[in-house]
Amino acid sequence: MGIKIITDSCSDLPQEILEKYNIGVVPLEIRFGNKTFLDGIDLNNKEFYSMMREHKELPKTASPSPERFITEFEKTEDNILVITISSGLSSTYNSALIAKEIYEKDNNNKKIHIVDSLSASVGEGVIVLKAAQLASNGMNIGELADCLRKYAKEGQVFFLLDTLENIVKGGRIGKVTAHIATLLSIKLIMKSDGNGIVDLAEKVRGSNRAFKRLVDIIGENTTNIEDKILAIAHANCYEKALKYKELIEERYQFKHIFISTIGATIGTYSGEGGILISFI
Repeated sequence: MGIKIITDSCSDLPQEILEKYNIGVVPLEIRFGNKTFLDGIDLNNKEFYSMMREHKELPKTASPSPERFITEFEKTEDNILVITISSGLSSTYNSALIAKEIYEKDNNNKKIHIVDSLSASVGEGVIVLKAAQLASNGMNIGELADCLRKYAKEGQVFFLLDTLENIVKGGRIGKVTAHIATLLSIKLIMKSDGNGIVDLAEKVRGSNRAFKRLVDIIGENTTNIEDKILAIAHANCYEKALKYKELIEERYQFKHIFISTIGATIGTYSGEGGILISFI
C-alpha cells in the first residue's frame, strides 16, 4: 500500500507539482458578500484578485468541512497523509482530525496521519512537496509524518507587503499607523514565529531597500542552502517574483527554486503586490 498526500488549497503549490506527485487538494471557501466560492475550483487566483479590487470589504475565508476531507479520502486505497495550513490561522487542521476519526471507524485497515504545517501558502507548500518527494523514495508513513513535523518547526517563512490596505481592513493594524507608514514609505516584512502565527519581523524604509533586505534575510536564516528548496509566492505580481528569483540565484545555490501565486486565503490579508518566501 502506497501513500497518498493530501493538502488544502492554501498550500499554493503550482499545478505541475500537484500533478507530478498526484497530490490531492481540499479547497477552502471564499465568500464575497453573499456568494461563496471553492478556492481553486470555481474561483481561480486571477478572478480572486479581480474581485477583491472590486469589493470594498475583504472576502471571508472558511475552512473545509470534515465531509470534504472524507470525500478526498475515499478517492484512494492508499494510506493517507494530510498536511494543512497552520492551526493557528485556520480550523482546517481540526476539520481534518474530525474527518480522520469518522473515516477510520469504517476503514480501520487504512492509516491516516494529519500534520499541522504551522505555516501557510508556500510555507505549507514546501512541506507538502518534501512529503511527496520522501514518499516517492519509499519512506513509510509513520516516519514521514514525524519527519514533516520536524520540518514544520524548522521552516522559515517571510513576506513583504506592498500595501497595508488589506491588513488595515482586516484589523491587523490601525489606520493611523498605516497612514504614517505609507507617508514615510515604510514597508513591512512579516514572518512566521515558528508556532504558526504571523508577526512583524522588520520595518524597512523604501521599496527597493525592503526588496533587497528580503534577499539578505535568506542568508541570515539558513545554512546548507545547497540541500534546500526555496519557494517564492507572489500576490498577482509575477514579474516582481521573477526578479526576486534572479537576485536569489545570483547570491545562493538552492537545490530547487519555484515560483507560485499567493492564493485567496493569504491574498485576502496580504493584498496585491506582496512577495512571500519559504525555504526548508
